Amino acid sequence: MTKKTGLKGGFKSHVAVLEREIAKKKKKLDKLTSLHEQTRRDLRKAYAMLEASVDQVFEIKVHGTKKADALKKKMKDLRDKNRKLTEIRDGYLDQIEAVKTELTSFAMQLAMLREEEINETKKIDDIVTQVFGLNETVVQASTARAECLKRHVFPRLFDEKGNMRSQITFDSADGLQRVVAMVNTMTIIKGELASEAQTLIGQFFARFQKSIEIDTAVEPLYELTRQLLLEKTNFKVGPDLYRFLSMELDIEHFPELVRAQLLLKQSIRFEKTGSYIRLWERTSPNNPWVPVPQS
Repeated sequence: MTKKTGLKGGFKSHVAVLEREIAKKKKKLDKLTSLHEQTRRDLRKAYAMLEASVDQVFEIKVHGTKKADALKKKMKDLRDKNRKLTEIRDGYLDQIEAVKTELTSFAMQLAMLREEEINETKKIDDIVTQVFGLNETVVQASTARAECLKRHVFPRLFDEKGNMRSQITFDSADGLQRVVAMVNTMTIIKGELASEAQTLIGQFFARFQKSIEIDTAVEPLYELTRQLLLEKTNFKVGPDLYRFLSMELDIEHFPELVRAQLLLKQSIRFEKTGSYIRLWERTSPNNPWVPVPQS
């Protein structure tokens, strides 16, 4: 699974947190505004009642009566209520202003974060565009180089008789640049002959395995053939195989191995595979060649 850059995910996470906080603050602001409006209505009503009671007090002609005392107490209670409602209203106003300040701060953070996200997204887009453009340039150059090698360089690996050389060198006129074209050689073993040889080696292996003791002179040969048998279906081309093929064996004592040697020698063939080049350069004809990077 391809992992995307963590920056974008981080932006989205921060934006989501801020948006949740803003939503909470707006909900709180709506509630405070509603409570503030209700308090203002209550305050207007209480104030109107206070003014009415004040008028009633002024209209009293005889003071000291129960009615006069009750009216004065009502006016005093209404004044206290007005004072309390005013404090509550002002408290809601303070809270509203605080929430508005927080909302402004969050809104600024969100705007800055979104601007940063836009810039980061543009940077990432620029990176993707640049990498794709450079890749296209590399592919075009690689294709052009391969076509040039195919048409002008690799055909020269064949000599006048049509035989393929292992390599050929091209030097610039000033002797400062060099192109070396080469061909890989692959060693292949024919399966039928190798299988027959493997059977013979297996017979030799079984014959000496039955012996209680192995002659010290024969033990290295025994170990070598045992290593050859580790490859179950095909022989592994390597030093052990060439050592085995170069050994001089007595047909009387090792008839299976002598026959296996002959079969393996007949089974081996060499094939030319992929062609490739190496580039070299130097600052002057007297300086050593230095390899040139090709990728």
